[in-house]
Amino acid sequence: MNRTLPRLCLSMLCAAGVAGCASPAREAAFRHEEVAVYEARQQAAVRCEPGVDCEAAWALTKVFVRTRSASRIVRADDAVIETALPHSFGFVYLAASKGPTDDGHTLIRLKAMCRGMYDTDGNAGLLYSTCAHSIVAIEAEFHAWMAATR
Repeated sequence: MNRTLPRLCLSMLCAAGVAGCASPAREAAFRHEEVAVYEARQQAAVRCEPGVDCEAAWALTKVFVRTRSASRIVRADDAVIETALPHSFGFVYLAASKGPTDDGHTLIRLKAMCRGMYDTDGNAGLLYSTCAHSIVAIEAEFHAWMAATR
C-alpha cells in the first residue's frame, strides 16, 4: 500500500502535465472551429426580392431543411421553419427564418444546431468538434444549394 500511493500521485501529476500541454492546442482548435461556425452562419443566408422570388426561395429552404435535418419539421409557416431536437447527441437539426431587411429586401437565414455541442454551462461539450464540422458543412451546403437552384 505504501508503494501504491506514490505511484497514484505520480500518475496523477503526469496526467495533469499532459492535460496542461494539451490545453493550448485544444483551445486553439476550439477558437478556430468557433470562427469557422461563425463564418458559415454568416454565409447561410439568402437575400431575395419580396414576392414570387422569395416565395420560391422559401419553398426551396423548406425542402433543404426537410431533407438535411436529422429530425422532422415541427413548425413551418411564412416566417419560421423548425425541426425537432434529435433524440441522439451529435446530430444536426435545423431552423430557418425569413424576415424583411432595412433596404426592402427579404433575408432567409438557415441555422444549424447540434445536440451535444455545448454543455449545460455553455462551454464546449464532448461533441463540440464533431458538431462544429457538421454545422459548417451543412450551412455551406445550403449556401451553395440555394445559389445553384436560383
